Amino acid sequence: MSSGDQSSGRETTLVDNEVYNLITTISSKLEGIAAYQKYEQDGQANDPIWKELRQQDEQAVRRLMQQLEQFAQQGKLRAG
Repeated sequence: MSSGDQSSGRETTLVDNEVYNLITTISSKLEGIAAYQKYEQDGQANDPIWKELRQQDEQAVRRLMQQLEQFAQQGKLRAG
């Protein structure tokens, strides 16, 4: 559970900071993937860059999900 408080500039959440960071980053990456897919469809000229960025984010999401699974196995996903 987060030990930070608002006086130190950190918000208190119901989950461990590491878990929160993973979930937030996964969400952000998934939004990026959706945007890149749209950009790929919008035009042919820039397709390679959007495809490359999408693939990088997909790889990052897989890695982040692996870490989240490890945290689940360690019991870190419990809300406090």
